[in-house]
Amino acid sequence: MTPRSASRATALGLAAVAAIALWQALALDRWGFDGPDAGFFPQMMAVVCIVLALVVAIWPGQPNEGEDGEGDAGDEGAVVTVRSFAVYSLALLVMAGGAMSAGFAPTALLTTVLVMRVAERRSWFASIGFGLVVVLVCLVLFGWLLRVDLPEGPVERFFHSLVR
Repeated sequence: MTPRSASRATALGLAAVAAIALWQALALDRWGFDGPDAGFFPQMMAVVCIVLALVVAIWPGQPNEGEDGEGDAGDEGAVVTVRSFAVYSLALLVMAGGAMSAGFAPTALLTTVLVMRVAERRSWFASIGFGLVVVLVCLVLFGWLLRVDLPEGPVERFFHSLVR
């Protein structure tokens, strides 16, 4: 099995699992009298997983160096994987601890920039820009439209004063 066909098979398997999850989530109520109900988030996540799995199945991307037997990316790839795992683990710890003290927005911005810059090796401009977009989308979608109680800090209080 080639790496591309293995990627397609894995993506189709994940799409099937997400379809089963969607089938189960559809039994839950999507919306209640006071906003999103128990089924809203599982249904939304299942649909997102199905769409992303189908995108990967249709366009699996190019195999990494070393996957087709040519070149030796083993040692360097392992070091990058361990470093990325460490950065993601640190980001989760920072997000959990920082959100309670500094609020959601500054902590989410910091962790997103940390992950994009260090683990994903993106430029500062791309990392900060993506972080700002993530925070703004989360504040508008969850904090304002869905009225989810995010950990509040000065940024959230200012944002809520503008939109409420």
